[in-house]
Amino acid sequence: MGAMKNLRFGLAVLLFVVVIASTGVMGQAARVYEIAIFEDPTTLNIWASLGPDATVWNAYVGDRQSYVTLYDNAEPDFVLCPSAALGMPTPIKEEKIDGKTFYTSNVRMRRDLKWSDGKPLTADDVVFSYMAPLALDPNKLGGNWPGLIDPNILARVEKIDDYSVKFLLTEPPGLAQWQYGMLQAYILPKAYWSPIVDKALKAADPVKELLAHDPVGQPAAGAWVIERWEKGAFVTHTPNKYYGLKGDTNTFYANGAFVLENKKTGVKWSTGDAKGDIKLQVVEGPYVDQLRFRILQNQNAAVLSLMKGEVDFILNSLGLQRGFQEQLKKAPNIATIENSVNGFRYMGFNLARYPFGIKEFRQAVATLIDREYITLRVLQGVAFAQYSVVPPGNAYWFNSDVKMWGKDMTRSQRIAEAVKLLKSAGFSWEVEPQVDLGKDKVLKRGKGLIMPDGKKMPSFEFMVMTAGYDPLRYTFGLNIGTWMQEIGIPCEVVPTDFNVVLTRTDERDYDAFLLGWSLGLYPDHMHWFFHSSQAPAGGFNATQYVNPEFDKLSESFLAEPDLVRAREKAFRLQEMLAEDLPYIVLFDTPLIEAYRSDRVEYPFTKSLSGLQYNGGMTTTVKLKN
Repeated sequence: MGAMKNLRFGLAVLLFVVVIASTGVMGQAARVYEIAIFEDPTTLNIWASLGPDATVWNAYVGDRQSYVTLYDNAEPDFVLCPSAALGMPTPIKEEKIDGKTFYTSNVRMRRDLKWSDGKPLTADDVVFSYMAPLALDPNKLGGNWPGLIDPNILARVEKIDDYSVKFLLTEPPGLAQWQYGMLQAYILPKAYWSPIVDKALKAADPVKELLAHDPVGQPAAGAWVIERWEKGAFVTHTPNKYYGLKGDTNTFYANGAFVLENKKTGVKWSTGDAKGDIKLQVVEGPYVDQLRFRILQNQNAAVLSLMKGEVDFILNSLGLQRGFQEQLKKAPNIATIENSVNGFRYMGFNLARYPFGIKEFRQAVATLIDREYITLRVLQGVAFAQYSVVPPGNAYWFNSDVKMWGKDMTRSQRIAEAVKLLKSAGFSWEVEPQVDLGKDKVLKRGKGLIMPDGKKMPSFEFMVMTAGYDPLRYTFGLNIGTWMQEIGIPCEVVPTDFNVVLTRTDERDYDAFLLGWSLGLYPDHMHWFFHSSQAPAGGFNATQYVNPEFDKLSESFLAEPDLVRAREKAFRLQEMLAEDLPYIVLFDTPLIEAYRSDRVEYPFTKSLSGLQYNGGMTTTVKLKN
């Protein structure tokens, strides 16, 4: 989905990748942009990486490097603008076709785009990219697919001519469904994928068949073609010599106007009154001979590699830990930058398992969690507390008035309130917790929590990130576990590998977990994370939250074409989620990133969610030597 371009979120030294022999023009050494990442991609198959394998690492290495879309959001101001399209779509109009009523819009395409095998990117590719997922069923593909290609809205896409297509919709679309959804779906190469999809459709399980395909030799329309993947070590890309967007110039004016122009091809599009001072100009590359992602497993190894000059940038949606921040700020030839984030880290329960589906149980746990204590005292200000599923950094959509469970309470007040909530839902104890509110003192720890069905609650497994992967979530997890145990909620905190947590949550085989999300600008993630249609295995609603009232409002939010009314609905959705707590939102960090200032140069460094949001600025970075 547009919102998601998502986002899901031991010392290892690469022995293999110290130097890879590589030459450029005239026998000169290739100019390589080196990026450190912490996890192997799980797949290079676009159907899987947008579906059940939608992780930030797959997006970094594959999706963002190799594909183009009809429309995009030009950073750093995130202006909605044409990409593979030539101008904006025609206004939606009602039209009778073969006796049926449709809502239609036409899109003209650029004629200068090619695949990396030299073949032109045409309307046939665009039609295939929408119609093939419809044939497979976006809901069965899972992940981002229903958000990009909503089968309830899109009837079909038709070819008008080689460089024009028509969208036929069943109803007028909302902002989330059209501008920030469907129009930003990736364009796939029909010549490569069509026979593979045809074969999958004949299989007993078409989706399983398609997701298992290894896309060796797939052509790319984006700036980069994957050359080699050495698991556990590196992924290398080479430039697409036919990349049609190379030379596209984005000009941002101080008065808010924006101009997209490519003088070589004659493409030009603008919005606003383009005059006066120019704030920023960004020219699309790429400018390097090779892109290499080094898989370094943790921040310690990545920081060491950055300081030694082995990598140019650390790509990490979590940002740098405090100790590394201070270390790198003092290091020569390294620059650190700070940006607001558009994401959050959170705790989730499996609501399909008893008693986690009881709302008061989740409210009690949320009340026990002292976010400010951990962020300010334990983590010494490196993180900040969050309570809403829309982050404060996404200011227009953020509702600051949502319910904040336990906010400003003392430890004893939190325990007393949690006990009250649990009792109201029918819980009891063999030994009930007792506190002295006046002295803010725990007099007696809880023991033997009895569930409303009269049975003693068994111990459950709470999966958290390992300390090496994310010490902040690890720290939160340990504290949350201690506070639950303090009032008799029996849990075992289990540090777990990132990919294992993803697999088990995707399969709905878990009790509780702690993960994080990096988000897009339009907050349609609220629909996709919590709508009941996404609750089956493989969907984004991993907690299996079901609320018909929420479903109805989130559907209305997706379909809302008016920005002001969409904001009102987004605020109400946040209030409902803060009350029901399918996620207990915990915290995030100001995004601190670091790069080799002696070696690389970026066109800008200030942007919501930083350089990592663009996958490390791989098409606009320049090497200094």
